Amino acid sequence: GKDTPIKSQIDVGCNFYMQTIVKDKQYIFIDIGMGLHLQFTFEEALRFLGKKIDQLTAESEKFTAKSVDIKSRIKLILEALAELQGLNVKEKIPQRPRTLR
Repeated sequence: GKDTPIKSQIDVGCNFYMQTIVKDKQYIFIDIGMGLHLQFTFEEALRFLGKKIDQLTAESEKFTAKSVDIKSRIKLILEALAELQGLNVKEKIPQRPRTLR
């Protein structure tokens, strides 16, 4: 609710963070990028952060797709090089173990 304090962290310099408790949530300052901070009401901050999360999620999905494309091209090139050299592709191309996320 509106009267519930917010627990947060604040950068006190050189990427050192301190835990803080915000009791008065009438205005919140948010880093909007390029070193700029903008004053928001609590409701405005929630709307802004929702849009920011959507934007960052879309960018993440774009970079993930690009990464998959680059990895597949690298694999294709390695297989073509192995074929040109007359090597057995399965034996010569090391496979990294996959990690679960």
